[in-house]
Amino acid sequence: MRSSEIVIYTDNGNAPVSKLVGTACTIGIQSFISNALFDLSGKCTLEMDWPLESSLKNGDIPVAKEGGKRKILVALGGEIFTSRVWQACSENMGGFVEALVDFIKDNQFDGIDIDWEDSEALTARNYDAVAFLSDLTLALRARLPAPDYVITHAPQAPYLDKAWQGGPYLEVMKRAGSALDYLNIQYYNNPWWVGDSGSEQAAKVAGTTGSPAFATSIVGLVEQWLPVEKLLVGKPTTAQNAGSGFLDTPDLCHDVIAPLVQKYGSKFGGVMGWQLAESPSSPDLALDWIASVARTLD
Repeated sequence: MRSSEIVIYTDNGNAPVSKLVGTACTIGIQSFISNALFDLSGKCTLEMDWPLESSLKNGDIPVAKEGGKRKILVALGGEIFTSRVWQACSENMGGFVEALVDFIKDNQFDGIDIDWEDSEALTARNYDAVAFLSDLTLALRARLPAPDYVITHAPQAPYLDKAWQGGPYLEVMKRAGSALDYLNIQYYNNPWWVGDSGSEQAAKVAGTTGSPAFATSIVGLVEQWLPVEKLLVGKPTTAQNAGSGFLDTPDLCHDVIAPLVQKYGSKFGGVMGWQLAESPSSPDLALDWIASVARTLD
């Protein structure tokens, strides 16, 4: 029987994924591949941010797996990955995929998380974002077969809203959802799609209150045909890890997670936390958050 996932990111050199040892986390994500450069032939060279580079130098990836207890993915993108670079990736898909697959296998990762946040492309239309994300996912899956490798995406909540630029990730899921394991949906930093209080987030994040369900909530997305087992509630682990959307852990568990567990049981995809450290530079870890979420999912 499947169980709901607990996914934890880290993008802090003081808190590499190896610090997940001993926790209930089932998938750890080390961030970020932060840039891609292409020569005239289309060959791609990937660049890393310092936390990812440090984790590789220190041998954190195999340690973090804890003898097979969890999968460890590498994150691609994030807010510093520019629209110009995403466009270049779309124009050199073969070289880009080759570089990503080599990076994953050479560094003993169990897959990849695609953190595409290029809202600019949806208005500038400098490349076809939906086609790119769909084709990238399918090409990676062809080289990284399941279940040995995991492929996730981390869309912001508006990307799943038909009323916002057509809901680009709804179309990505139609085209490439079969090749994708999970959506780590970012329910933060977009106040209209998230809410503030526990009761607001019960409606806008969980979707277990209000009728009809809020469109980008978990219940709302399931009602639009997305499989609940692929949908994860992504939340900041502390107020310092996001501009908005943080909910105190007891309220998060009571108002958002527990109602989804009650409604869907172990079919519910799970919960994602950004991030392991209590702030982008803190050495202190959000271990109590992970433990509380795990108890609520159990």
